[in-house]
Amino acid sequence: MMARRAVMGLLGGLAVVTVAGCDPFVRSASYRFRMTVEIETPQGVRRGSSVMEVVAQKGSFSLGDTTGNGVGLAGEAVIVDLPTGPVFVLLELPDARGPLASVATVALAPDARGGDGSNFFSAVKRLGGWFGSASAELPRESWPMMVRFRDINDPKSVEPSQIGVKRILLETTSEPVTTGIKLRLPWLVSQKQESSLDETFTFAIKPTLAQRLRHSNFRQGGAD
Repeated sequence: MMARRAVMGLLGGLAVVTVAGCDPFVRSASYRFRMTVEIETPQGVRRGSSVMEVVAQKGSFSLGDTTGNGVGLAGEAVIVDLPTGPVFVLLELPDARGPLASVATVALAPDARGGDGSNFFSAVKRLGGWFGSASAELPRESWPMMVRFRDINDPKSVEPSQIGVKRILLETTSEPVTTGIKLRLPWLVSQKQESSLDETFTFAIKPTLAQRLRHSNFRQGGAD
């Protein structure tokens, strides 16, 4: 079951509300895309990619400012193997700039912006159709967070990655959603998607990166 978080974001006039469960008044549409990250190194350009799935829901009801529209994401962080160790491009943007599912969809279909969510739903439906082929470069301001680990077996050793990203490419695809990140991060557990990487964390005025990040920043959807 796809992981859904009850969050609300605002992206270019598009209100995005993730919702959960099945409802006879809700219609769904989906598409898959491959995100490829290119990083420049002294040894040349290194690449990593991951296939993700976006699911949009359109409700026929309204609750105050909420129209019943939602968006969810299934997939795993992109892993780029560098000479200095792997870099993980997360399923999260810095500073809560919006869900990755939303910024990727808008990059592939700019007409997804605006409206009450109908434009976004229509764009997802079109991208998942027979003639929905599309590709785009993700704008720098929409790049996800990127991290590395001093010790790959210790989630608390996570730190920001300052790397020379050349570009991030998006392309619709019918390939299966990428799996296998748990082979690289054995401590990653689906049942703890909303758990902090620092499981001892309770509260801090200035939390560390390990305390802020969640398992769901690396993997959403799927089962153990």
